Amino acid sequence: MNKIFISIGVAMGMSYAADAQVMNIREPLFRAGVKVGGQFMRLSSAPVKSSPSPIVGLFAYNNMGRIGIRLEAMGSMVTHTTKYAASYYTLYTAGADTVTPAELQTISVSVPLLVEYQLTERIQLIAGPQLSYLVSITDKNEAYTKVYGDTKFLKKTDIAIVAGAEYQIGANIKVGARVVAGVTDVNASTYYLVPRSWSSLAGQLSISYKIL
Repeated sequence: MNKIFISIGVAMGMSYAADAQVMNIREPLFRAGVKVGGQFMRLSSAPVKSSPSPIVGLFAYNNMGRIGIRLEAMGSMVTHTTKYAASYYTLYTAGADTVTPAELQTISVSVPLLVEYQLTERIQLIAGPQLSYLVSITDKNEAYTKVYGDTKFLKKTDIAIVAGAEYQIGANIKVGARVVAGVTDVNASTYYLVPRSWSSLAGQLSISYKIL
């Protein structure tokens, strides 16, 4: 009788291990890796065009069955160009440049805290909040600074909601797509002729490589 119970226990253990491997379900275990990709961003209501930009960073996560928690730290660099001359958006100043658009380059760090859900063998859904911090802003052609006297263009912090999906193409490699929708006003400019409240919206494509 004991042999029968032992045999059943072994069979159940082997079955669980096989199912876990197929569905990518693990015992709780810390994992980490690197991530690179591209971002397409816009500032709603802002009088600027934002260039596509690279994103790069690190991630760490812990899976508990089908559900896991992931923390990321991502860096990005975006150039925002005004649609018209920088002086167009303020009160007229004698001698102001009425031709040159402003070009403002921002460097930011974003920290998403995400919940993962293993939908199928290879597909994961992700969602959660994100906090972003504006590390620096540079007036590339000084057009903005000449008009406004400073580079106060965006606020230092932004809070957003992240939602997306990832597809596992190898044991250690995933590709993913997500939307990052800001929920706070990021306008710190002194523009007079545009809406005062701006929010960020970005689409991101990425590839992740697990190293631990």
